[in-house]
Amino acid sequence: MFKDLMTGVSGIRGIVGEGMTPEVSMLWSGAFGTWVGGGKVVVGRDSRPSGEMLELAVKAGLMAAGCDVDDVGMMPTPVIALAVERRGAAGGIVITASHNPQDWNALKFIRPDGRMLTAQDFIDLEQIVSEGPLRSVRWDSIGTLNRWDSADITYVTAVTGMRILELDKLERKQFKVALDCINGAGSFLYPDLLEALGCQVVSINADGSGLFPHPPEPLPENLTDLSRTVVQERCAVGFAVDPDGDRLAAVDSEGNPIGEEATLGLAVRAVLEKQPGPVVVNSLTSQLIDDIAAEFGVECHRTRVGEANVASSMKELGAVIGGEGNGGVIFPELHLVRDAGVGMALILNRLAAEKKGLRELRDQMPTYRMLKAAYQLGENDPDDLIKAVADNFDHDQLSHIDGLRITHPDGWVHLRPSNTEPILRVYAESRDEDNTRRMLDEVMEQLKQVSGVNQS
Repeated sequence: MFKDLMTGVSGIRGIVGEGMTPEVSMLWSGAFGTWVGGGKVVVGRDSRPSGEMLELAVKAGLMAAGCDVDDVGMMPTPVIALAVERRGAAGGIVITASHNPQDWNALKFIRPDGRMLTAQDFIDLEQIVSEGPLRSVRWDSIGTLNRWDSADITYVTAVTGMRILELDKLERKQFKVALDCINGAGSFLYPDLLEALGCQVVSINADGSGLFPHPPEPLPENLTDLSRTVVQERCAVGFAVDPDGDRLAAVDSEGNPIGEEATLGLAVRAVLEKQPGPVVVNSLTSQLIDDIAAEFGVECHRTRVGEANVASSMKELGAVIGGEGNGGVIFPELHLVRDAGVGMALILNRLAAEKKGLRELRDQMPTYRMLKAAYQLGENDPDDLIKAVADNFDHDQLSHIDGLRITHPDGWVHLRPSNTEPILRVYAESRDEDNTRRMLDEVMEQLKQVSGVNQS
């Protein structure tokens, strides 16, 4: 229906001026205003230069549907989600393309309980977009536009007030922390949060311009500036966030990235040490989390990929911690949203309690090696290929929660269709890289045999 526009449970996104336009933004925002029934909606954005333009269209669409708009300005996604709850709003819209390249932008939609839309919520919203009718009010019922300038203070107060934190220990430690906000939405707020946690902060790439100095995804290969700063400034730890501030990566005092899976692992361990309970992660998250959960005698549950799926399962199961292996920490004491600020607070809290460095804490956990590959589908149906691969394994090895997960005694392999490309994404993990490669190659060869597609 919308050329060059990606739609799904995480919202809508595309290249600005192509799939993502003011017209598209206003239509979807008007539909969201219809979906919430004309209530109050919180609107915020990341720092991308295209954000202000799209924000105007979003506000217009909402106000035309009779929604009062609380504008919180440039803020990280978790801050906007918390504002929805604290303002008693009917929902929220975040204008952000997260870790996508500079020329992309997107809309994320938030439920009244502060969570991202569920799959069914998005289906209902999409139906309003495609079939209507859009809510349209008379001139004297158009929504009002209000500026709410306390979202940052509300968030910092909420995070520092989490019961699990031992602020007295943190304040005594006065950790020196390097922080790379990639000139994104966290540029001004996250330094304030770290200072409120008693840290001395060395910020880089924190001008809020939205001009990314390196690729925006906080992967190890993109953290060279942060690593250099940690070493030069003799910091205890370095943190990096993505443009909308919901994913977290860390480097140790020697400037070595510990990996996003380990970021989640440290946060999970920090919580379970104080309050054991169920853990929820998505189907592609490292076995590391299962190991940590087993150590504390609790169960690790897995869901389909997607923040909303993890959050829904966490709510249902009463999980004490969860998230995604891309550095997305979800701590329900505050809210059911990926939150880099919460992740930083939990890791620093554990550093203060353990009296050990980040590398020592990382080395206490098992190390896994995950490899990834893409298999071109050609004219093949992905479900047919997945079924053909599944036939090569025993039934009790298989999970169909999201695509196909094959469990081996020493690792696992996962296949799932891409949401954006005509490929199967194939993941494998074990503690030994050679074994991981063997498991991955085995499945790739099986795909080749049943598909007849020559992979370049």
